[in-house]
Amino acid sequence: MKSVAKRQIKEIRKEELIVATLRSIRKHGYVNSTINTIAEESGLSRGLINHYFESKEDLLIFATRYYWRNVDDFFRHVVASTKGGHFEKLLHAVYVTFLRDTGYDRMMVHYYSAACLMPAILEMHRDMWARYRKSIERRIAAVAREKDMTIDTRLAAITLTQLVDGLWLAGVMEESYSREDCRNILRKWLCDQFGEDPDSFPLMPDFDLNDFETTAPLPAPE
Repeated sequence: MKSVAKRQIKEIRKEELIVATLRSIRKHGYVNSTINTIAEESGLSRGLINHYFESKEDLLIFATRYYWRNVDDFFRHVVASTKGGHFEKLLHAVYVTFLRDTGYDRMMVHYYSAACLMPAILEMHRDMWARYRKSIERRIAAVAREKDMTIDTRLAAITLTQLVDGLWLAGVMEESYSREDCRNILRKWLCDQFGEDPDSFPLMPDFDLNDFETTAPLPAPE
């Protein structure tokens, strides 16, 4: 029983340090986040951090996996909760990035810079986007089959996911348009491609996004 309790405590401490790392990166960026800033965010000692993780880079990799797991859980929740047909599921799948404000959008810009420095972070980013793009491609193909349309699904998926990424990045950096604007743009683009009426599809899903639960809850921004 004691060994089980120790493992539970270990996992709790590691999650606390991972969450503290996300807070630190959000506040200070990747380059300026240190063992000291992470210790300050967590309220735990440097020694405890070094006990659980080999380095700041090691901790960043764990934090990246944790963050992406939250994103992936939310994506799966939105798509699984959509009760409409193939087009509605595709629409909600591309809305995902613009459905909630976690307070951590700007942090992802720091992750992009970290990816240039750390091959492990770059590999995770590429894997996540490759899986997302494949999912979008499958949904585009399903809509095309339903409508008996011939579409280069691979190029359509690249175009659509890059549109999502570009809207997100410019939105974070410029702060000159809203998430609703982004959903509007995506809805119009998809409706134009598939001959649908944009007014027939709301800009928000008809289910409660607050019902979302994840194995990797994000810390509330301060």
